Amino acid sequence: MAPLRAASRVPEPAPPASSHPSPKEAARRKLQTLAEILASKNDNDSRLDTDFNHLSQEAKALFRKQYLEIPAEMRNDRGTIVYILGKSGNLTSPADWAFLKKVEEEPPCLSLEDCSRPMNASVDREEPGLDVTLVYPQLVALKQMERALTGPQAGGSSPTTLEEARAVVEAGAESSSPDVSRLARGILRRF
Repeated sequence: MAPLRAASRVPEPAPPASSHPSPKEAARRKLQTLAEILASKNDNDSRLDTDFNHLSQEAKALFRKQYLEIPAEMRNDRGTIVYILGKSGNLTSPADWAFLKKVEEEPPCLSLEDCSRPMNASVDREEPGLDVTLVYPQLVALKQMERALTGPQAGGSSPTTLEEARAVVEAGAESSSPDVSRLARGILRRF
């Protein structure tokens, strides 16, 4: 009887490249697009209105993490992330609402040099728009909630969505920032 020879192995073909990235890869790509926009300092980048609709849970988690990693003094960058995460198509889980409520509960930023310390006397306190800049993420969250409560999609919103949006606004009404609490109370009066 002849000895058995090992069969020669024919390499299996590689699986076809998928045209769809994995959810984690797609989320990383969204985060990279966000990084490009933030680096450009272009608040009018059209991708803000087109590329971040109906984000995956993975992408939203990365964006929330990025928000926390950005220094508190970078108010515009933080506000941009709040804008994206506060879009109606991105408000789909309890974590989404909890994030926005936490933004409203943040203490007001006292200075663009150091949010935890009052401004130096040498800083021009009358700088136009400074009060708004210091609470920009909170104001953006409230404007997104105003859209959720009063916009065209509000009529088709679930009772849970309306309750959650109202809870975010109520958190804003409790803010120690006069600008934030005034806007929140105004929204609550209309709702």
